[in-house]
Amino acid sequence: MKRVLAVLLSLSVTMGLTACGAKEAPAAPPAGNESQEEQAPEAEGEAPSEVYKITAALHTNAGAIEDQTFQVFKEKVEAATNGGITVDVFAGASLGTEQENLTQIKTGEIQMALFGDVFLAQMLGEYNATSIPFVFPDIESVEAYWASIEEEVSQSVLDNGNMLIVGRQRRAPRMLTAGKEILHPSDLSGFKLRVPETEFYMTVWGALGAITTPVNFSELYTALQTNVVDGQENPIETNYSAGLQEVQEYTMLTAHINTHYTWAVNADFYNSLPAEYQEAFDKACEEALAEVNAGLEERQNVIVEEMEAAGHTFVEVDYAEWQAAAMDGIRKCMETLSPAAQDAVKQYLPE
Repeated sequence: MKRVLAVLLSLSVTMGLTACGAKEAPAAPPAGNESQEEQAPEAEGEAPSEVYKITAALHTNAGAIEDQTFQVFKEKVEAATNGGITVDVFAGASLGTEQENLTQIKTGEIQMALFGDVFLAQMLGEYNATSIPFVFPDIESVEAYWASIEEEVSQSVLDNGNMLIVGRQRRAPRMLTAGKEILHPSDLSGFKLRVPETEFYMTVWGALGAITTPVNFSELYTALQTNVVDGQENPIETNYSAGLQEVQEYTMLTAHINTHYTWAVNADFYNSLPAEYQEAFDKACEEALAEVNAGLEERQNVIVEEMEAAGHTFVEVDYAEWQAAAMDGIRKCMETLSPAAQDAVKQYLPE
């Protein structure tokens, strides 16, 4: 089991980050920020005369690794600017769902947010090949794909969302969980599966025979506990931090999605920062993400051991069997992608 998990969960320490704030939005800051833009940071040790406040929204649970990483960013950027930038982190979807956070960051109601699958589906639809289950085999292949189209992606996010991608936080592979062992796709017949509200997930899992049901992540524990849904799929670390092992006895090692969280900042806000503060912001993002990405494999191994000790069961499955059964759904998803994205998918599919 440990050898299997090591293969599925091993991730290189090297990050595939977008350089923090590397692509500056051409738009001028909103009216009222001109005086802020002209302000230079105070000398080290002096209290800043102007404070730039960041409201950061996370749709994932308070106390989870995503929250912890944003707290590291907060500490670093506040220290580097002597309080010239302050950060308030709101986790657990306390400011709304991921979908609502998308709208809030576009308008500047919030300045930063952590985004997952909804962001990729809605902001990068024609490029979003990596959100098709049972295609990309590992995180390295995912990062290589996004790096190959970084310029187009950054411009699309800026034009359509008024935001800049400032980093990517690696996630371990997504795994299927249930209250019973599911060895084969045929075992999903009549199975009510919670999936994120994205077309690719619903299409592929539907092709596998599951009854797909979108449920907000903040409501997932209760939905599983009350049998509104029978199972769900997420990285092991995400499941553990949400306590889902308390209501799901089995984890199937499907490793059907390798992906990351996207860190984004409102472009107008970022461009309103003095150059020194932009540099401090960029460095804080980079350092916080470097720490969390480097520790992913170790955290996974500890969690797996704890879950096994508590009686949780990990089930090996035949990835090729599941991928073959999902092909009708995969092909349907591919039709919505750009030609370049379709080519990227084809190289990982059986001939």
